[in-house]
Amino acid sequence: MENILILHNTYGSPEDSLYESRAGVMDQVRAVQQALDMLNLASEVLAVENLRHLTQILGSRREHIIFNLVEEFLCDIEQACYVPAVSRALGKYCTGNDTPALLLSQNKIYTKALLRDAGLPSPEGIVLSGREATDWRSLPAGWYIFKPAFCDASEGITSASVLSLPDEKKKAEALLQRLYEQFSQPVIVEQFIPGRELNVSVIQRNRKIKVLPLAEIDFTAFSDSQTKIVDHDAKWQKDSFGYNNTPRKIPADLPDHVSVRVESLAAAAFKSLNCQDYARVDFRLDEELNPFILEVNPNPDISEDAGFAAALQAADIPYERFIWTVITNTQDRLSAAQYTAQANTKWTPIC
Repeated sequence: MENILILHNTYGSPEDSLYESRAGVMDQVRAVQQALDMLNLASEVLAVENLRHLTQILGSRREHIIFNLVEEFLCDIEQACYVPAVSRALGKYCTGNDTPALLLSQNKIYTKALLRDAGLPSPEGIVLSGREATDWRSLPAGWYIFKPAFCDASEGITSASVLSLPDEKKKAEALLQRLYEQFSQPVIVEQFIPGRELNVSVIQRNRKIKVLPLAEIDFTAFSDSQTKIVDHDAKWQKDSFGYNNTPRKIPADLPDHVSVRVESLAAAAFKSLNCQDYARVDFRLDEELNPFILEVNPNPDISEDAGFAAALQAADIPYERFIWTVITNTQDRLSAAQYTAQANTKWTPIC
């Protein structure tokens, strides 16, 4: 097999409030490169600034398989979703998910609509697209979580993101203003499911979907006054309470019928967004253990200390075998495209 080109995004300066989550991509780069070394596959790592830079890079490269670790560009969140499509236009094929799935998942509004249209359970919510006045009394009374519509990695989510409405409408207005100013995008106000949280990793090989052991976030160290969510600090701030008190339990301790239901929903969500290679589906369970899909994450974090790698380990799948599966999936797509192109050249159009 030919050499592999590993591409990742640039991530700004440490002064940026989102630097930790963006710079985390380098942990993935190191893990992937180490696995490729173990597989005796040569690789090279390059950083990509934007789509124009991508075309410049690919125009001078001979590799046909790209390990795509481009999560977002500093100039535009959505642009990174087009890396697979642009690469394919230049005769290269990317690991992981294709542009349509990445675009759908990037837009949480579209994702929720698609999941609900497919009959999959997702919390009720509304989308606020600007500084319009909001009648909070129009919502059923209860707890709601506020999150930017187009962000990943819990960006914009803090312990103050969950509010009781309409009781805390003044806090809600202030939170909306902060999110608008920081992210310049719509905000989803979604019913908060105050139960248990699951991360479900899914892989695909030869068009067959495999759901890995379910992982649960352990919130037992949280007091009753603390919001039991994995916010931005819990993911990225190593000195924060959340980071040090949200261990995962894998496999999750759930009744068999709940586990089967969650596995079925995870596979259905994977199919609904037309995912490929690997993804993660996040759930909350209510007090009766009814599952609700929060998000579908194509190309999730695959660094060695992330939940996806833990799920692989729980499934007795060596990390390098997972990387080999992703590479061979991509090689199959490349070979199919090359065969189709060769077959098409054998036909002479009749004018």
